Amino acid sequence: MTPWITPVTRPTAWGNARARSLTGLGLIMLGVAATVFTSTYSMFFLLIGPSLHLLGWLVMPGALWRRLVVVLPCLLAGLTLLGGPDFAGAFAVLLAGWLLVRHRPLPSYLVLLLPIGVSFLIKAFLHGYAQNWVGDLFGTATVIASAWLAWWIADRLDVEAGQVAETTRRIPSRSE
Repeated sequence: MTPWITPVTRPTAWGNARARSLTGLGLIMLGVAATVFTSTYSMFFLLIGPSLHLLGWLVMPGALWRRLVVVLPCLLAGLTLLGGPDFAGAFAVLLAGWLLVRHRPLPSYLVLLLPIGVSFLIKAFLHGYAQNWVGDLFGTATVIASAWLAWWIADRLDVEAGQVAETTRRIPSRSE
């Protein structure tokens, strides 16, 4: 069985993997935020947002096929969030894309239930266009927490399998 390896520890064809992860994540988040900020009076955000979003997925380290598979569904999910609280389930698509690109093991995909559940709560309690920012805030916080939970689950699976993760290896001191 091939051990699970985080993309951060893999060598990349160009650039530093950590810098590419942070840049890609920042571009993805800025792209979705710019898209959500689109209104009748700020249509230029509709051009800027998806462009940043697309660029963010392409900059992320990881297998190219994984990044290309998630580009269109995540781009559509980001645009769907313009519909308001009724479409908060699109956060689950964004999280699924993140999990796929970050090479998370299959059991960590259970965290997709969190944004799906929160989307039902958002739809039940938010009803007006003026409340969209609240739904976007709760959806974003849920996706961030779910991504960290998926990382934790993957790390636990790695430790339980008897494999030592790169980040937990003991570095010998000078006295040893």
